[in-house]
Amino acid sequence: MRLQYRRHRLCKICGLPDEVRERVDAMLLGEETEEDGRPYALEGIARWLQAQGYEVSMSSVRRHARHLAPALDQVLQMERLVEAVEEATGKRLSYAAALANIVVHKTLRYLEGLELGEAEVDPERVVRLGLEAARVALSLERIDRSLRQEAAEKVEKALRVREIEPEVIEAIKRDLYGL
Repeated sequence: MRLQYRRHRLCKICGLPDEVRERVDAMLLGEETEEDGRPYALEGIARWLQAQGYEVSMSSVRRHARHLAPALDQVLQMERLVEAVEEATGKRLSYAAALANIVVHKTLRYLEGLELGEAEVDPERVVRLGLEAARVALSLERIDRSLRQEAAEKVEKALRVREIEPEVIEAIKRDLYGL
């Protein structure tokens, strides 16, 4: 999982090449583990970086881990929303749709806190913003459907090679991919 967060110019880890920094992020998030399967400790990550030729300390790794907290919180919030919608409706919400819902929800909460009169709100701009949001949501849904279709086609091809019955393949496409 690639997280988006603001890089800090004084952070030694943020200044590393992207592939090294992404690997450190994966270690911090537990996506990569030590050879024995245990999650990396901060000192283990620092040792790994030192073995790669980078001069960093455990404190540098700890400071960098703080950058991940907001980005990780956003991912967890999105996953909680997807799970809640699935539990309530029985339908799995795409991550794109979940992200759009979070943005809309936070925007509405922010706007509720503002006390704007009619003089400060331009109805035409509000309508235009709503239409643009709807256009983006539709684009995200099309992309999501296209990706699901592509994945289903790959799975179908692999299953046909293994001579799986067409009814089973169709059930998989319907039940797992919603196609």
